[in-house]
Amino acid sequence: MVQQFVDRRSELDALEREFEKDRPGLAVVYGRRRVGKTELLLHFLKDREAIFFHADRRGYRENLVEFQRVASEVIDNPLFERAMFESWHEMFRELLPVMGDIRLVVIDEYPYLIEEGANEEFQKIWDTLLSKSRVFLVLVGSSMSMMEQKVLAQSAPLYGRRSMQLRVDKFPWEELWGFFPSYSTSEIIETYSVLDGIPLYLEQFSGSKGVLKNIEENYLRKDAFLFEEADFLLLEEFREPRRYFSILRAIASGKRRFGEIADETAMDKTLLSKYLSSLKVLRMIDDDLPLLEGRTRLRRYRLTDNYYRFWFRYVFPNRHLVDVGRSSDVLWTVRETFSEHVSSTFEEVVRDVLLRHGPWTQVGAWWDRKGENEIDAIALDGRSGRVLFVETKWTNRAVGWKTVERLIEKSELPKVGRKAERGYLVASRS
Repeated sequence: MVQQFVDRRSELDALEREFEKDRPGLAVVYGRRRVGKTELLLHFLKDREAIFFHADRRGYRENLVEFQRVASEVIDNPLFERAMFESWHEMFRELLPVMGDIRLVVIDEYPYLIEEGANEEFQKIWDTLLSKSRVFLVLVGSSMSMMEQKVLAQSAPLYGRRSMQLRVDKFPWEELWGFFPSYSTSEIIETYSVLDGIPLYLEQFSGSKGVLKNIEENYLRKDAFLFEEADFLLLEEFREPRRYFSILRAIASGKRRFGEIADETAMDKTLLSKYLSSLKVLRMIDDDLPLLEGRTRLRRYRLTDNYYRFWFRYVFPNRHLVDVGRSSDVLWTVRETFSEHVSSTFEEVVRDVLLRHGPWTQVGAWWDRKGENEIDAIALDGRSGRVLFVETKWTNRAVGWKTVERLIEKSELPKVGRKAERGYLVASRS
């Protein structure tokens, strides 16, 4: 595994601009676990004096004392560490006068302090102390639900006080070449279908090995980081992970409509709606409607994270085989069905390329009520009225004219104006 920092220029620039305003600032930085928030902040802090504190579950008093110790080292004031403070507000009140030219204070994993009841206290700290200083306070969090509901939401104590918010997202698929410069386009898409754009996961794979070999070594061993990672993430995020596991596995197995998920999980529909909403807030799932259709009954759910999609398809149902040393059997299953798994990622990549690099203003998939006809992508140009119909094929075989004819035939089904200028595209691995 090679540790590396792949370009986060836009995020670094945003932090730089806010910091250089030379005024009190409150930045909220949040994003999925493992996406590289801490590494981003460490690069931002490079060559800058800062108090950088990583909170954890040790408890209110213990976190306060540890912050005090870290701060005393940065300000080079041993006496500050020996002082006894009863609250975060009291500690910051005494810290500000001895900080000198140090402006940066970063609290990583701030949700742990929220759990300890410190959120309202930080509102008071900001209102009475930091807002009257030159301190640039950065609150960082991995719990998406807690950061959005307890920090950013209108009902949150710190609402209206932040000077910037920055959601650190996964890397888009093209950025994977920064990790694997020798990989072919096919290998990049295959890797993206397994790891998504999560920096820490990408660092587990070796660019000198093939994708399947990397899967074998990093997913299909009991001691492999990615083998147990999904368990850890869901236990960190949810109080009732069992139900969420059931829902995510159902969607990963192809049960994408609400009724199908309810049948597969045997869950009450009202309760299922609540759990699906929570998963959407965390951006672990999303729901889609066919482009050009407004009927909500056609809604389908999908996993937005390729790591989870691969893990729930291949690892979760086969962990017992890995536990007894039969990883080769699981690898055989992966090898036999991998093209099918990658095909949906390829569809996603094609739609992404059309939207970000073409003239199209809307891009999406289409399907009919019965699920008998699907079009992988329809691209609309709202200015010229042009429409492009796209079929994707993740295959090494040459695509024949029959595929094009079938695409033309299906293009008559969506509600597209007869006078629209139509185009057709078949995107294939071959």
